[in-house]
Amino acid sequence: MINNKNLILMATLVLLLGYLVIRFNSKYSSVPATSEVNPPASKELSGEEYATTKEKFLDLIVNHDPRVALAGLREEVKTDNALLRSCHALVHEIGRAAYEKYGDFGEAIKYQDEICNSGYLHGVIEAYFSNVADVFVAIKAVCDPYPVGTYLSWECYHGVGHGNMYYTSNNLPRSLELCDRFDDSFAQAACANGVFMENFNTDQKLHPSAFLKADDPLYPCAEQTGQHKNDCYLYAPTYYLSLHKNDYTDALKWCEGAESPYVTTCVQGVGSQAIKENINNPKFIEKVCMSNTKTQIDACIVGMIGLFINHYGSLEPAEELCEQLEKSNRRACYLSIQSSSRLFAN
Repeated sequence: MINNKNLILMATLVLLLGYLVIRFNSKYSSVPATSEVNPPASKELSGEEYATTKEKFLDLIVNHDPRVALAGLREEVKTDNALLRSCHALVHEIGRAAYEKYGDFGEAIKYQDEICNSGYLHGVIEAYFSNVADVFVAIKAVCDPYPVGTYLSWECYHGVGHGNMYYTSNNLPRSLELCDRFDDSFAQAACANGVFMENFNTDQKLHPSAFLKADDPLYPCAEQTGQHKNDCYLYAPTYYLSLHKNDYTDALKWCEGAESPYVTTCVQGVGSQAIKENINNPKFIEKVCMSNTKTQIDACIVGMIGLFINHYGSLEPAEELCEQLEKSNRRACYLSIQSSSRLFAN
């Protein structure tokens, strides 16, 4: 028989547990809610919706400034998952429009914001390259304001990779050759990373690339030199998932077709692209990663967290997220943070 004292004790414990749960959720409120683990609907902006949204944010640049446009976008993607999927492309557009408004790289870059993987900076660089008289001189000097080895330095050289692809009309080998003109290996690597990201993200209708094959989404990774294979396999899942919307678990299986040393890199790329499309639902992506074989779960988590850091341009949201993951995944989560921490040391 349960006496009254025991009932009171049990009730007190329940109330205390509820209080602790509320406190925990409050403490980590900067990280999106993670209770939803069901796959999201296959929804993204239609062409018409994208055009309307783009016009709205570009009008904010004309009538106000890029900071207003970026702040508005930052708020809207918190609750609009369809908009979130187009966020990186939109901030590229905002960056290009900002350069067109000011006609000066330094002025446009004053509004730099890391939202959606620093697409704003990439867009400014793309527009800058399309307007300079000597792009080769511009490539060498554009990232000088950022100390080599820092996060903004990496993003700037990565943005140069995007800019190279615009300048060369998506000529992948030529763009990589331009990256190799940097004297510093850090700059070369970040630039090449941007080249491959642009290739696998390109709009095949408006800005086509000859280095994509719908019947072989891993192309052209196998024919790259050793120094470029890793970046190629990292971004190939982006193209695969553009052809197979939301099919993350199949993408993980598809990665098994990569060259054996790069299967893990491909899996990491799936984790990155999956969280990029579902930044408001990281627990769902953790569940996707855990559907993979044990040896590849960590790679998927590492890719997921690396992109999460880039999205916010900060380590802190990722550190908070690590504590919400399953205990078995926290080590990989913190290893990913540790790998990125050198970029934020200065």
